[in-house]
Amino acid sequence: MKKRKWLLLFALSLCLYGCGEQTAEPEEKHFTVSGGPNLNETEGETLTLSMRVPETLNPLLNREETVDRILKLLFLPLLDFDESGKAVPAVAESWQLSADGKSVTMQLNQGIVWQNGGKLTADDVVFSLNTIRNAPEDSVYKNVLQFVSGCEKAGEYSVIFTFHESFSGNLRSLCFPVISAAYYGGAENGNANMTPVGNGPFRMVSYAQASELLLEASDSYYGTTPQIPAIRVKITAGEETDINAFERGMTDVLVDDAMEAGRYTTEGETGVYSYVSYAYDFIGFNFRRNLFQDKALRQAVAYALPKEELMESVYLQHGVMTNTPVSPKSWLYEENVAPYNYDSAMAATILKNSGWLDANKDGKLEKETEGQVEPLKATILVNQENAARRQIAARLKQELQAIGFEITIDVQPFGEYEQRFYNGEFDIIVGGWKFSEMADLLPFFTTGGRYNYIGYANEEMDQLLGAAHSAVGEGQTLLAYSSLQKKLAEELPYISIAYRNQAVFASKFVGGEVSPTAFNVFRNIEAWTYERKAGE
Repeated sequence: MKKRKWLLLFALSLCLYGCGEQTAEPEEKHFTVSGGPNLNETEGETLTLSMRVPETLNPLLNREETVDRILKLLFLPLLDFDESGKAVPAVAESWQLSADGKSVTMQLNQGIVWQNGGKLTADDVVFSLNTIRNAPEDSVYKNVLQFVSGCEKAGEYSVIFTFHESFSGNLRSLCFPVISAAYYGGAENGNANMTPVGNGPFRMVSYAQASELLLEASDSYYGTTPQIPAIRVKITAGEETDINAFERGMTDVLVDDAMEAGRYTTEGETGVYSYVSYAYDFIGFNFRRNLFQDKALRQAVAYALPKEELMESVYLQHGVMTNTPVSPKSWLYEENVAPYNYDSAMAATILKNSGWLDANKDGKLEKETEGQVEPLKATILVNQENAARRQIAARLKQELQAIGFEITIDVQPFGEYEQRFYNGEFDIIVGGWKFSEMADLLPFFTTGGRYNYIGYANEEMDQLLGAAHSAVGEGQTLLAYSSLQKKLAEELPYISIAYRNQAVFASKFVGGEVSPTAFNVFRNIEAWTYERKAGE
């Protein structure tokens, strides 16, 4: 759940067909860049993918996620990121942060050539950032400007980026594709946005509007030449169309929640290549209630949550358990924190030591404070549409009742659930965030933070959050995040459950080294193979 770009949204796509007076069919537009491969010769080696109808094939103006996935095959990012989220060279081959973290000087790879023959230079990087400035507000890379304040040329193959503030995730904002200033800035090429010329492992051959995009391996790519000679990208109407096309063998790749593996996989027919997504699940407490300001009580709830069992029964092993809000796959993850492994006896002991007793022997605990008896009572808020959250809530209810809680589950439609969370109208919530590449924990847990809907406040935590936010360099950042996660595990504003897996489902014809990441599901596509014999 998030606001604006942070929200997990459910989308409904409607296709309308008009009846009435007959009109001439609009002329289908075709865009061609190169002669392209002979598909009769490469048909058995042509990988078929899918995407939505593109408004543009300029990656910096594009607003659609599936189109962005495909355009990553044509354009290299300024910086790439490995499986752990660390920055690795791409267009930029090296970089040096300033001492205050407010700027970075980057040296560009001098061996990168545009697919029309020109060399990539600093002018292209500056032009690319300016293109983002003029892009639609909901374009894929517009949020770069939340972090980057400027870019200037420091040499033919050198640029300096400046940032709005010292932020440990500033480098993550430099993941945008670089486009050619000469090609996209030239007034003579009016079709540039629909006839992309990039620098990646594949190049565009042709695009038939609302039908298909044809790509071929680029002979100008500076890296390893792809083993797959051609890619056909079919234009689809939505997720259900993608699923149907994959199940019918019309496409070779589908990206979906890894928990759907049972739906798509047939032994020997489908490959499943999982990767840890940015989707994080947690149990949250409402700190506006005095009950949950007691850290011992939060710890008791944590010990009562059977996380390993949930990983088996709810996530079906399609996720990774986590003890902090940082992904266990991240280079910043701190393993040495209190894990709160499932221990109902420990949970009961903590409650007893905190003064919660069953004086009337009815199986429910109470606590007397200044002559007032308070029952150990809470409601768990979940949204109706999310079966996994409902299962987690039901299992938590069972465990908490066993140690003396009086628990009810409040199941609400997503819209009402969301508003109750934002307004603090809950006791305990089973929730989730879909973090971005530039995830920053400060607004979630700092006092008065933008996404601190649980109402948590702790002065020491604020200091640790600030230190992690503004850390400069790998060493300082790693140390700051280590201290922060240890405090988060101790304090338990959230009980962290898991990061969910996504997966690339691939047909039996796909082989080689398939290694998707959350940043780029087609990362390392040069190492993929594809072989389909006649009649298959």
